[in-house]
Amino acid sequence: MADDQLPDTEDLAARLRVVARMAGVGKLSAGAAHEMNQPLNVIRMAAYNLRRSIEKGTLDTEAALTKLQRIDDQIDRAARLVGGMKAFSPTSSQEPSTINPSDAVATALELLAKRFTAVDVTLDYSPTDQIVALRSPPTALQEIVAHVIDNTLEAFGPAPQVDPFAEGENTVERKITISERIEDGHFVLCFEDGAGGMSADMLEKATDEFVTTDHASGHAGLGLTICRDLVLGMNGELSLEGLKGGLRVSVRLPVTRAPTG
Repeated sequence: MADDQLPDTEDLAARLRVVARMAGVGKLSAGAAHEMNQPLNVIRMAAYNLRRSIEKGTLDTEAALTKLQRIDDQIDRAARLVGGMKAFSPTSSQEPSTINPSDAVATALELLAKRFTAVDVTLDYSPTDQIVALRSPPTALQEIVAHVIDNTLEAFGPAPQVDPFAEGENTVERKITISERIEDGHFVLCFEDGAGGMSADMLEKATDEFVTTDHASGHAGLGLTICRDLVLGMNGELSLEGLKGGLRVSVRLPVTRAPTG
């Protein structure tokens, strides 16, 4: 390709943002495949037990109703997972719609559950008990959650090899705390971790393109840039704050319906 045909920096950045967004979707898809196995296995076992009871003539009505309720619950869970991924389909409308933000966050975390266990990181999630609505593209909140979580898990690194006979080691608590609250007409989603944090200089430019502290793994440094763009597209605010040994990422989005509940 001739030099005059090479993409300029702005065009290259735009292309890489698309690649980074697709990578985030891929991780959600991988999580969905794993999580779908669980409700399917529960349904399979419950159906098998019901069939065996019928064949033996030992069917107990109360026990059968309990198993059928379990099947219904798992079908609901599977449908929720499928619905969460269906929004990422190229055929799905990407026009903003009215959503319940807590539902979107919960679905994203469910799809990402395997990633936490794979690196031995605990999730502490506290959803708000108030119901609100906001305008958002169908996948925006899931993408924000996926990118922030991805950055944090990369910062924690692989699960440590713990020596059961070692004493007095000062280990870092591998935990991500996610909380929601309704404040002054806004839905506030807050991520906190103890994964090392950033310097003051890095905090100022963390949402800029190609800024990363993880050079070893080849990170493009676009995760927080994508989050910033998505949040701004919803007329919201994204802020980063250093904690002792960690980081707080806050997403603040205007609601369109007053809280209830």
